[in-house]
Amino acid sequence: MAGTSRTGINSRFTNEHACVTYLFRRRWPLGFRCPFCGAVQKETAPAYTVVCRYCRKQTSITAQTIMHGSKKDLGAWLQVASLFCSRSQGLSARELQRLMGLTCYQTAWSWLQKLRLAAALAESAGCRGQVLFDVVALSAAAGGRLVSREIAMALELNARKADSARVRFQVLQSRTPPDLAAAISSLVMKNSSLQVGDGRRAEYAGLAGAFHLGMAAAEQRQKGRDVVEQAEAWLQRVFHRAVDGAYLQTYLDEFSFHWNTAFWPDRQAVLDHLVTALLSSDGGMSPYVVRRG
Repeated sequence: MAGTSRTGINSRFTNEHACVTYLFRRRWPLGFRCPFCGAVQKETAPAYTVVCRYCRKQTSITAQTIMHGSKKDLGAWLQVASLFCSRSQGLSARELQRLMGLTCYQTAWSWLQKLRLAAALAESAGCRGQVLFDVVALSAAAGGRLVSREIAMALELNARKADSARVRFQVLQSRTPPDLAAAISSLVMKNSSLQVGDGRRAEYAGLAGAFHLGMAAAEQRQKGRDVVEQAEAWLQRVFHRAVDGAYLQTYLDEFSFHWNTAFWPDRQAVLDHLVTALLSSDGGMSPYVVRRG
């Protein structure tokens, strides 16, 4: 990308071939799979565009993905993804604009929104095992004033280290039984042990469905409060003011991504995790059709 300085960002993605090879193998780790006929062709060499040897249709490594239609080159995408993963304290659009030498703030903001969508997809799996579920209040901006938004939180309690426990958030439209039930279903895997706060068991008794319902201990509820406080501090540190309520879910997803991957021993795996989500297809794919030859 002309005018962009990438020095010191990520030396691995400095040429097109390296970028294409990496993205090809992230999207099709088992070998190229045609999105039209579903045929798997393990012998196909990494390339930006690929023609299926069976149906003869052409596709690319970014077709039907979050990266589809982008005018940014692959190296720039991977540099920004690397930056996003390495900045666990958050990456603002202003900072991205400066680091990537972008002339337009809106370009940086839109780029980050796509990465935040990928982060949400990467961490979309529900919490499992013993899970604290609670509804907490966070401040957000709406119409030029601060309002309190209710957020559903799921926090895994069975992690070896408290700081490495996975967390998921969902902004609630209301605290009605249907919305609470939808949040539980979205944030927690079935057959998990749902731990709720003191006095809340009756509220959730009819909503738990395929979950084991229990009462959270005082220290477990404190863990939840600690995570919420860190999320609030993170939002204030990154955005310096209340987050617009329209984007609160997006930023909470980014916080969850950084929190959930903070203690991964292999930092390359964090980038792989995000890039795999960037390359996830938004269209229906046919099942694998394995062909020989």
